[in-house]
Amino acid sequence: MSSKRLLICSPSHSLRGGVESIINDLCREIGGRGWEPLLGLGKGSRFNDVAAYRSAYADLPIVEIDGTKGTRQGRLEALELLIKRVQPDVVMSARIFDAYDVVTSLKQRQGSPRLAVTIRGFEPNYLFDARVYKDNIDLCVVDGKLLAAACVGWCGLNESRVVSIPGGIRPSKSAIEPRQSLPIMRIGYVGRLSQSDKRVLDLVPLVRSLDEQALGFHLRIVGEGPEELALREQLERFVLDARVTFHRWKTHEQLYGDVYPNLDCIVNFSPAEGVTISGREAMAHGVVPVMSRFVGMQSEGFYVHELNALTFPVGDITTATMNIIRLKNEPGLLNRLSKRAAASQTGRYTYEGAIEAWAEAFDRCLEQPPALGPMPRLALPPDGRLARIGLSPRIAQMTRDFLGRRHVHDDPGSEWPTGSGLIDQQTADEIMQFATNYESKANKSNGKVGS
Repeated sequence: MSSKRLLICSPSHSLRGGVESIINDLCREIGGRGWEPLLGLGKGSRFNDVAAYRSAYADLPIVEIDGTKGTRQGRLEALELLIKRVQPDVVMSARIFDAYDVVTSLKQRQGSPRLAVTIRGFEPNYLFDARVYKDNIDLCVVDGKLLAAACVGWCGLNESRVVSIPGGIRPSKSAIEPRQSLPIMRIGYVGRLSQSDKRVLDLVPLVRSLDEQALGFHLRIVGEGPEELALREQLERFVLDARVTFHRWKTHEQLYGDVYPNLDCIVNFSPAEGVTISGREAMAHGVVPVMSRFVGMQSEGFYVHELNALTFPVGDITTATMNIIRLKNEPGLLNRLSKRAAASQTGRYTYEGAIEAWAEAFDRCLEQPPALGPMPRLALPPDGRLARIGLSPRIAQMTRDFLGRRHVHDDPGSEWPTGSGLIDQQTADEIMQFATNYESKANKSNGKVGS
């Protein structure tokens, strides 16, 4: 059986994170299931460094999408050129918005390739773009029931083209020891050090609150991201007295060998999530999650207050602190929740099962007729001065090429945009209200989350 070709398009400015882990594993594993993967990475002049990504992941089948011209037209042309060269059956956008336009245009002209997208967190901007291109998306892979419901119920995607595939987790490599209360509470944070989507700076008031309560603790912070410097500065005195330790990004093997087995609880402050990987990996080792009640928690049902986790309202550091103190001081609580956390992760969403589900989703994508809707007309702002004076994007780019001019961006998101940027606040509020209504129904069905 000949392999089908999959081109995954993603920015290269972030070397590590949940999405990066998923697409990297997909590139490594899906080849044994009838698919030939290619990882198309956006290259920029300042922030999106494909060479650095190649250096970090030398085993991945990486190809470059040259966005160094700095304009949308330049990115569109580079992506179309790559697609024509490698001839994929499916192109999947993993936070490369320009792929929507390029693949839709090619599909209308020649019937291929198929357009797949993946949305891994409940973020209104990604859902908005999916709604704009709903008639052209052949496959939408999401992370959890809430996102699947939003893609069908709010975006208007055909249900047959939406599939939920949470990140698969591997079992613990060693025997799981249910946690017992010790003089020092071992706390972990594993993930991207970002405020916008992770609220990682909530670690600062949490640590200060635990200190004020005279709780013996050691916090291990594992990850990298834009807030790392601010976090280190604000927690400096706790680093100096060895109550907080920072670790750079760790491999899966390192997390399983050194980090998870040596934690009692893991904290998360996110306002919205899909089905978190780090929390579930920690649970597989008997670690108790102390989690914010992010949008999607109740409907998915992985983290259940007082059953296998302790939860708190987003931003409520007082309750988060009290949860950790309870684990330390309430007789039998840590041990009971630790046992149930480990038991909850057996047989559900395994690593192998997730890879198999991805392969099956791409197979079904090719079996269905291509989604061929009208090309959306986007009210994007003019791309540079030449476009502002009335030149078409193509002529403007030809002029820049002739003059040897390139636009250099000030941030990675404008160098390779992850979304259209066209969503307004009213629409964002509407999307979040959809989530609130969906979660409310889940509350009534499953029982209200405890406080």
